[in-house]
Parts: sequence; C-alpha cells; structure tokens
Amino acid sequence: MKTILFLFFATLFVNAQNDSILVYKIEYERKITPENFTKSLTASLELKTYPDLNISVFDISDSAENSASGGVKNDPDDDQSLIYTPKGENLRCVFKDYNNNQMFNKQDIAFKYFTIKDSLTIFNWQIKEDTKEILGYKCQLAVMTFRDRNYSAWFSPDLPIGGPWKYDGLPGMILSIKSDKAFIEFEAIGIISRKIEATAIKNPFEKDKTVSWSEFKNLYKKKAIELSMYSPEKEDDGGIILTRKGIERYIEENDTDFTADKEFEKQLLQNKN
Repeated sequence: MKTILFLFFATLFVNAQNDSILVYKIEYERKITPENFTKSLTASLELKTYPDLNISVFDISDSAENSASGGVKNDPDDDQSLIYTPKGENLRCVFKDYNNNQMFNKQDIAFKYFTIKDSLTIFNWQIKEDTKEILGYKCQLAVMTFRDRNYSAWFSPDLPIGGPWKYDGLPGMILSIKSDKAFIEFEAIGIISRKIEATAIKNPFEKDKTVSWSEFKNLYKKKAIELSMYSPEKEDDGGIILTRKGIERYIEENDTDFTADKEFEKQLLQNKN
C-alpha cells in the first residue's frame, strides 16, 4: 500500500513538473544619447526569457509602477506578468527563437515599418578575465564590434543565455552593455524567476512578411537617396535627409552613393541656431 501511494504522489509530482516552465523576468533601464545631443533619453524595458522553450521576448515594460519604484517586484501571485502577450504594433519588441537561430524586430524607413528576420549568431565576442557583481550575480566582461559600434558587456554564466534588444551570443545573460561612445546603454535593475504554469509563447511577427538585414539596409539606402534628392516647388530646394545610422549603421561610411552628410550637418547647425 505504501509503495502504491509513493508511486501515486511521485507521478503527480512529475506531471506537475512537466506542466510548468521556468521564466526569468529582467528589467533594464535603457539610455540613448543620439549623436549631436547632450541629453540622454531613458526608458524602462524588460526581457522575459523561457529557457524550457528556448524563447525570449524583449519589449517595453508592462509595469510603470515597477519602473517608478526601481525594479521588478517579486509578487508570488502575479504569474500573468511573466507570460508574454503581444500588444499594439510591437514596435519595440525583439523576439528570439533559439531553436531556429532566429530573431525578429521592427525598424522603420521614413515612418514605414518593416519586420526584420535576423540570425542569432551575428556577434563576435571576446571574453575577458575581468569580473564584477550586478544585482548579486557574478558577471564577466566581454567586448565586440557590432554593425559599426564597439561594445562592452557584463554577462552572468549563472543565468540563461540572452540579453536586451538584439544583444546575445554569450554563455550567460547580459546584465549590462554599452557602446564605447556612450550612444546606447542597457543596465539591469531587477530580476525575478520562478516556475509558472506551462503556456505557449507566440511569435508576434509570425504572420508578417519579413526582410533580411541586408534587404532592409538596401531599402533604407534607396529611400535615403531618393528623399535627399527631392526638391519641393518652393524657395527651399533642400530634400529630406535620413542619417546613415541609428543604433546600427544603415549606410556604410565609405558608401559614396550617399552624399547627404554635408546637407544634414547644415540642417543641424540651422536647428541649433
């Protein structure tokens, strides 16, 4: 009888384990200091990563209260906040599918958005010996160059692989990363983890028509040149100038087809005056 009861409860335990998944929720403070700006723009975003499903989702924080109070709250009754639900146009969302080595996000060209499907193996990291602690986790330094920017990142091998925005590819979670010229910076300000009831995490871009990164760059360059050559029938004969890059470079520095840099610099000076 004791053996039967033991097997019964053991079966219940195994089934309960199979019906649950592990989830980590990491909140980041993001700072962007655009070129020719002196003031940083800050925002609170969060990463939800599901190691059992090999999926992670980076998006705007769904709790303004958490941001105001300085980090993620560990509410034992708030499992719903750990489940990703697509919202709006998903303009800030980055969806990573580790099983298929793919990530998806949206970027715009003159306010028209495109869904980009990219690889997760596009980072050439060099891991250093330097270490420090972030939010109680021992982290190690890594450096890389990614699409025209140099980065320093601190990652923890004690957490699942992943990171904010597109950044990924280290043997642990990236808790801090910034570009060397202080253009972009992410810093983790709160972490919770626990088992929740098993649920499906949908790719919000699965029905979108996608383009590759190289296709997006070509579209951007074509539109940038087209707009810079546009001349309205007014005294002002200047076109609309798109820059060469955002966080990533859209038009290479040595690309001689794009000749709008000087005009853009002139517009910046006029705006300052």
